[in-house]
Amino acid sequence: MSNLLVAFIGNIGMAKSIQDNNRLYNFLSPLVQFGTRCHYQRFDVHGLENLPTDGAYIIAPCHQQALMEPLAVLNFAPKPPVFLARADIFEKPVIRAILTFLKILPVYRIRDGQSNLSKNNDIFDRSRDVLLDGFPLCLMAEGRHNNRHHLLPMGKGMFRIAGETQLKLGDHPLYIVPTGIDFDEYERPYSNLVVNIGKPIPVQPFMKDFRDNEPVALNEMREALSTALSPLMHDIRCEEYYDEIFTLCNVLNGAVRQREGMTNSAWNRFLVRQKISLDLDRRAAERGEDFENLVSQTRSYSQKCKSMHLRERDVPDHWSLPLTLLALLPVLLLAAGVCCVPVVRLLFLFWLVCYPIPFIPTHLITRKIIADSQFRSSVNFGIRFFLSIIYGIVIVIVMACTGGMWMSRLADLGAWWGLIAAGVVHLGAILAGPTVNALKAIGRNMRYWLFKLVKSKEMKNLEGLYRRLVELF
Repeated sequence: MSNLLVAFIGNIGMAKSIQDNNRLYNFLSPLVQFGTRCHYQRFDVHGLENLPTDGAYIIAPCHQQALMEPLAVLNFAPKPPVFLARADIFEKPVIRAILTFLKILPVYRIRDGQSNLSKNNDIFDRSRDVLLDGFPLCLMAEGRHNNRHHLLPMGKGMFRIAGETQLKLGDHPLYIVPTGIDFDEYERPYSNLVVNIGKPIPVQPFMKDFRDNEPVALNEMREALSTALSPLMHDIRCEEYYDEIFTLCNVLNGAVRQREGMTNSAWNRFLVRQKISLDLDRRAAERGEDFENLVSQTRSYSQKCKSMHLRERDVPDHWSLPLTLLALLPVLLLAAGVCCVPVVRLLFLFWLVCYPIPFIPTHLITRKIIADSQFRSSVNFGIRFFLSIIYGIVIVIVMACTGGMWMSRLADLGAWWGLIAAGVVHLGAILAGPTVNALKAIGRNMRYWLFKLVKSKEMKNLEGLYRRLVELF
């Protein structure tokens, strides 16, 4: 059975090379892109103008999640990119066929066995063909994922491919495009994602050294990419105080934005996280008394939040009481309408039946079954994506077949209910992020003000600790 599946997948589109046009891939790709954007509340891409138009290029993103960075690249690349991934995930024939269909090639490492390294010669040849055919090639700059906002050392495979391809291209330019990708939360759906595309690095200037002394040229290219990529991402360099600096990047974000006159957008929060971590990295290197005090206060603040079961951002990001009550009002009105007005109740239930996926806490399931935290978001996305497609198809068929039986006054619509359901599923996917996050925010703020009422002394102490952090920064 698996051999038949492998043969079927391998014959889809009859592509001779991995970069060749594939009709099924072209059909599914927009759907995956739509699903990726719906997985985040905000999907901000900056620097699209930096993608080269006069030559081939390699996209080199930082790598903190397993699948989510490639999905981000898929959303902004003007042509279908070809990806390189670690070879161990290609072991099963069915998985290998699927990954190849998705335009992913394996790269072999020392840990895959010394005898397998020679297979990279064919992979590198195919990678060069991708670039020579004018398609972007995407390699994760660090070669492995990392669940910290920290740039890891880079391997040499990407730069060897770049140098050998440039030799074949001659005077035609080849570029490496550094790309920062930042997640404000790794595991929860409907967080924010920021893509920051930097200025392309031309490979041609390194070619003299590449011809004369390849290892020197590879190190030069690696250093150039590392220098270009770090400012494009949230790169906390201090490993000793990483946790404290990361906490402060989030806790102090609102105060710094207010001081700088910046609005509360995903892009501005990313810029402020960069600003805070750069300042704290510098202060950590100086090891001044003020910094040591700030670290100590940060640890106390984090421990206090943990003991009270509050998020570290609940104190700085909480809404005022009038705003909290005002935000709660539409929820109460909807609840009253569902309880008392039949039409409102039917419309609400229809909406909920058509697309309940946003309210399923799949991230809690992946947390239980996936040991590697860097894979959880990718698995969670896969579960929600395929569950949405399957559920959407089923609900559209059911609605089309049953017509308006469930709402007799609109029974004349008949099978048109299927199209209405399809529209609701599509709209529900778009609105899911803002809706779920708004409901969560209302719940958090109601809980915050309840704590202010019943645990007033503890909350005053916690707020005092926060004010101390702002003063020390």
